[in-house]
Amino acid sequence: MIKRLKMKFFLFLAKIVVPPLLMLYRYSLSIKIYHRNFVLGCHQRGEQIIYTVWHENMILGLLAHKNQGVHVLVSQHFDGEIIANILKVFGFKSIRGSSTRGGKEAFAQMKQKMEREQGEVAFTPDGPRGPRREVKLGIIRLASKTGAPIIPVAIAASSFKRLNSWDRMLIILPFARCTLVYHEPIYVPANIDTQTLKDHAQRLTLITNELEKEAERCLLG
Repeated sequence: MIKRLKMKFFLFLAKIVVPPLLMLYRYSLSIKIYHRNFVLGCHQRGEQIIYTVWHENMILGLLAHKNQGVHVLVSQHFDGEIIANILKVFGFKSIRGSSTRGGKEAFAQMKQKMEREQGEVAFTPDGPRGPRREVKLGIIRLASKTGAPIIPVAIAASSFKRLNSWDRMLIILPFARCTLVYHEPIYVPANIDTQTLKDHAQRLTLITNELEKEAERCLLG
């Protein structure tokens, strides 16, 4: 009974209290976006994008893409239920599952959303538990199966704290200056073997880490 009341309380916070606070926080930040033309080019060609951002940067990555109808992979655990409720307020659609639980079903849902509903998806390719900044094969497999381009996203901020978590979660402080940088679209060939999937995952890892450095350079001007 007590556990159920606690769950209801946290869901109440997720639906009513947290969203307006996050909105105020979002508008306190000064965000400069670079290379948006890569996204616009994909949309002009009728391509559905697979966005990727390191797990540590997902907070700003999501806030910067609110109300765009992007599908986000969310854990099936209770904390995922809280996150899903917050995402809904910001215009995101949740697909429940992860690489450790419900992965096959979630993969099938994402593929279906992209093929049948012309939907776009967002990934934290090193989530939900790491290793940090190491791309897993799921995102590469989805790009190969759908033909959709991957666009990595990198983020930097002038004022922040890092949590002592596996991903060293980036907590950007209010009123910070931020940069969000898109990479050019990355295409993965169809019908590739496991080794080639791994090669593309390693390449995406290197590209995203280099993009993080570019985001920091853009921040410095």
